[in-house]
Amino acid sequence: MKRITRRGFIRYAALGVAVFVGGGVAGRYVAPLKMTTYGTRHRLAITEALAQMVDRRPVYHWAFEDLDSLEHLPQMPGPLIQAIEGDEVNFSVTNTLREAHGFRIPGVPGEVGAGIVIGPGETRTFEFAAPVGGSYMYLDHLNAPVNRVLGLHGPMIVLPKSGNTPYSEPTPTVQSLFDDLGTTDFFPGEPWRPERTRVWLFSSIDPRFNSMAERGESIDASRFREEFLPRYFTINGESGAYAAHNHHTVPSGRIGQPHLLRLMNAGMTADSPHIHGNHVYLVAWTDLAGNYRVEDNVRFVDTFTTDPGGRMDWLLPFRRPPDIPGDPNIPLRQLVRTELSLTLGGVGQSPLTYPMHGHNEISQSAAGGNYPQGMVTGWQITGDLDGVDFPPSNPKEQGGVNEETHGGH
Repeated sequence: MKRITRRGFIRYAALGVAVFVGGGVAGRYVAPLKMTTYGTRHRLAITEALAQMVDRRPVYHWAFEDLDSLEHLPQMPGPLIQAIEGDEVNFSVTNTLREAHGFRIPGVPGEVGAGIVIGPGETRTFEFAAPVGGSYMYLDHLNAPVNRVLGLHGPMIVLPKSGNTPYSEPTPTVQSLFDDLGTTDFFPGEPWRPERTRVWLFSSIDPRFNSMAERGESIDASRFREEFLPRYFTINGESGAYAAHNHHTVPSGRIGQPHLLRLMNAGMTADSPHIHGNHVYLVAWTDLAGNYRVEDNVRFVDTFTTDPGGRMDWLLPFRRPPDIPGDPNIPLRQLVRTELSLTLGGVGQSPLTYPMHGHNEISQSAAGGNYPQGMVTGWQITGDLDGVDFPPSNPKEQGGVNEETHGGH
């Protein structure tokens, strides 16, 4: 969740340029987003870094660092951990900071689920069997919710050993829904595939408390809960246009290629994401008692609220959007050829892109009012049900129209 510029950051890091902001962290900015780490052995460090907000303000954060990554830089959120149910997962976590920090994965049995304390300069190594398939979030549980919100959180996905759903123990209704994908008239196309998954990890930031952490001041959790006033809202560490144009975040596929969205809330606000173009199926969520569970009664929604610390999974069916007029038997690439071939301001209008924004209105802003530079992103339809992609956005390649030939409208 930071940027000197997207490409310029790499240059700065390679040159070892030291960046000082108010006497803070030198030369340590959060790495450009890279969500996935593979394997069952992970070496993480708990460290500190600057994260550049959407308005270019650098804000101090605590962060996890993947010590085995090529970038060898802090990440926020932490790297996406993936496992198969029953895998022996090994973690080595080093605390490089001056105070004790923690590591916990709610929903995992044993000491990891209860939380492990790691002293200053200490390294703790632990193993656990990957739990049942589902969406998990690892976090620093100490001084809750302070340490989690100040950056120490990350996603973990566990897939089942077998089956065509994301879950080891799907309910009958969830199993029926996934069985229908690609096999029924209502869900023509293809079944769900694990690679068609996106993680949306939400967070919120009040820079006043981040500055206190940078100065080494203790932060009282009660005061934090009472006085927290978010000025930035992020998805996977990014806001506004950055989150809306990152292929790690944006679901993208043809009609009939359903995606699973794993939503997690590491912040301090209750978020109600709302998606355009398709409704979604709520297939798993953290209930009012705080338990993550697969749904018995799958709901068809366009928005649903997740509380701080909560998780929920949406199935985005990638059906043909019902609000597009015209004969449903005509492929969209023919029905809306003019629109898909159009280039406006140098930006091609193919693929079809639909927004996701929050119904918690303040979450769409940044720095006290910049809109829509908050918790927003989108999803893209790149082609038709018959497996053919939409026409290229360059009109010279396929004989479409552009601003000059179309009168600039």
